[in-house]
Amino acid sequence: MKPQEIIDRFVHLARRASEDSIDGPGPAGLHRLERALAGSRRPRPSFVWIGGCVLAAALSATIAVLLIPRDRALTFEVTQGCVREGGYVVSKAADGAVRFSDHSDLGMDQGTRLRVSNVDVHGAHLMLEAGTLHVSIRPRRLARWSFDAGPYVVHVTGTAFDLAWEVERQTLDLRLHEGSVTVEGPLAGGDIHMIAGDHLVANAGDGSLSIVDERNVGPSQDRTGISAVSETGPAGPVSSSRSTPAPSPTRPGTGSVFRPSGGPWAARVARGDFEAVVDDARRQGIDRVLSEAPQADLAALADAARYARHQDLARRVLVAQRARFAGSVLAKDAAFFLGDLAEGRQDAALSWYETYLYESPDGAYASQALGRKMTLVQQLRGAEAARATAAEYLQRFGDGPYAPNARKLLRAQ
Repeated sequence: MKPQEIIDRFVHLARRASEDSIDGPGPAGLHRLERALAGSRRPRPSFVWIGGCVLAAALSATIAVLLIPRDRALTFEVTQGCVREGGYVVSKAADGAVRFSDHSDLGMDQGTRLRVSNVDVHGAHLMLEAGTLHVSIRPRRLARWSFDAGPYVVHVTGTAFDLAWEVERQTLDLRLHEGSVTVEGPLAGGDIHMIAGDHLVANAGDGSLSIVDERNVGPSQDRTGISAVSETGPAGPVSSSRSTPAPSPTRPGTGSVFRPSGGPWAARVARGDFEAVVDDARRQGIDRVLSEAPQADLAALADAARYARHQDLARRVLVAQRARFAGSVLAKDAAFFLGDLAEGRQDAALSWYETYLYESPDGAYASQALGRKMTLVQQLRGAEAARATAAEYLQRFGDGPYAPNARKLLRAQ
């Protein structure tokens, strides 16, 4: 019987018992109510003689529990846009929007590509693949929202801001209007805490990051209070003068064709010469490598950085692969490796594995990506939520390394 049906039944029986002359609140009236309830359920005799006060207390407690509102995961709807499998949203017009049931809104410029994932009662994890969002998150206790944009993550509780990610230039642009956020990623030298009026621009390609305090800047004034950092460390003291664009990376042999020294990097990685490949890339300039190196060399450098545990460099290279060679097999594979590098942040890792499976459902790493997705879903959302992925895994990869765990999940139903 459903909770509401139980409550309705109780009210009906209470009213009927009252009409049948319950004389006040004394024991006789409670006993009469007890008999009415017992008669409707036809319990075994041992249950009929429960004391009236105990029964009344139990019924009151049951109704109180049933009437307590239960938290539910947020829902969302999309206007002026299309939703694809896996929570991918593409805005079709300049006024596209994603609206959540807690009244948080994401405005989307035309062509903006967004992925909504891991929605729960406290918020959602979202991935901005390209374009601009106009974000308004409703302040709530325990609110938990995060936005991935390239290698950066913006953590939010309740606030309003504009967030843009330009794939080709590898540039994050965040203008904060209300509240506060925390940004983590390359060049930050730790988490960056932003408050209303701050404007951050970070370019993972040329290694520059600047923060502008716009609260006291008029429309005709130069913007002051800017700090800039490079790839080598965190921001220094706040500058008192207008910032200048970051210098272009040094390019030895201007006009020359990019060539790895010491032979092709792929061959050196195959020999296990990982540190030498990373050192060669640093000598030539990481920015130059990211913008000029052929796809095969970028893939080899990503492997070398991963194997030598230079994780920040590996992320930059993999993101550059996806940006410069979008749609290629190696660029799709990069999503899997980005998931591997993000295993410390389960939400981000899950998003990258789902991205890989969406782009390469039959790819070389599909078995591993699906198995890891199953594991992460179980850890983040529980066994019940992971069973659909477990069933899919067994159907596709019945002899795979994650098959025992998948069977265990399904047996526990």
